[in-house]
Amino acid sequence: MLFGCSNVTEDNAPNNGNLNEEFRDSEQVQKDEREFARKRQEMIADGWNDKKITNGVLPNCYNFSPKYSNIDNSLNIIVGGGTDVAIKLMNLENNECIRYVFVHSGTSYKIKKIPEGVYYLKIAYGKDWLSRIVEGRCVGKFIRNPNYEKGDDLFDFNLTKTNEGISIPSYQLHLDVKTSNSSTFESSSISESEFNQ
Repeated sequence: MLFGCSNVTEDNAPNNGNLNEEFRDSEQVQKDEREFARKRQEMIADGWNDKKITNGVLPNCYNFSPKYSNIDNSLNIIVGGGTDVAIKLMNLENNECIRYVFVHSGTSYKIKKIPEGVYYLKIAYGKDWLSRIVEGRCVGKFIRNPNYEKGDDLFDFNLTKTNEGISIPSYQLHLDVKTSNSSTFESSSISESEFNQ
């Protein structure tokens, strides 16, 4: 039996330039994580609370009084895998927050029994939600990759009469962080303080 050897000239290993770049990227990620952990610990020492929040309505100490109706309507919020979201459902007529909900990435939450009216959304995107009491009320924010927006789209929850009876509006909204600017939900960037008003 004869065994043959052949010279393999093709090498799938990255060249040193690519290896050096990978190490630099890895070192930067580790540095960013250490910086984030340091900042987080400083905030906790300063009175911020990292209590885990479940999907749903946040406590009313977050400067809102939840309003409900007997109408069987809903706003179903579906969040992609890239971010958690905190959403304020705001009455267009008086800019009053009637619901304040938290939805974890990759999950959904249905806001039910919304009073008649026209509403817009304030949305905070990010990771690692911290909260604390400031001047007698809860304040919360994301400390990793925060982004705040005010929705330009309106949600009309007014009942309308039709030939078949009464139409009860409900909506479904998909939210995710994407690199492209293509979206069917229109919004404008706002500051953290504008979000918390």
